[in-house]
Amino acid sequence: MDFDIREIRGYYDSDLRDYDFNALKKIGISLENANFMIGIGVPEEFADFVFYESNAFQKLVIGDVRVIKIGHFSFLQYGLYVKEGSDELFTSSSYHKPQIYLLNKNLRTFFLFQLIRNKVAMKMIQNGEYTSYNYAIKLRKVYEQIDPVAMKDVEGYWSHLIEDYETGL
Repeated sequence: MDFDIREIRGYYDSDLRDYDFNALKKIGISLENANFMIGIGVPEEFADFVFYESNAFQKLVIGDVRVIKIGHFSFLQYGLYVKEGSDELFTSSSYHKPQIYLLNKNLRTFFLFQLIRNKVAMKMIQNGEYTSYNYAIKLRKVYEQIDPVAMKDVEGYWSHLIEDYETGL
């Protein structure tokens, strides 16, 4: 199953943030993430996430990791961070040790995972194959092929999401 990341814009339910490429690079956003933020775009809100305007970004050090806070979960104040000068996207949780952990290898992959969630569900429903458990198995397989590190953390966001589908929650 091929996925065109540009399709994710059809799932955005809010306006796109207007970022300046040079400002993103100056603050320490990686070239890959800056290109995604400008080329594909990042919405103000998406699913359970809120993304900030660039003037609201915060440079922080969490543990020994230098990060830039670019957003947060809409229902909790757990942050969304890009590692300074790196592509990696992190999140935080008071339940996780360490408190900050890798969410995806980059912003593109984060949004690709979101797109895949929708596309796989729609295809399975259309083919009459959808059950929560089968959906979880398919998602896990596709996610592990695209970003295996994001799936290794059994306490991570994506692992918990898939576990919820596996158990029917």
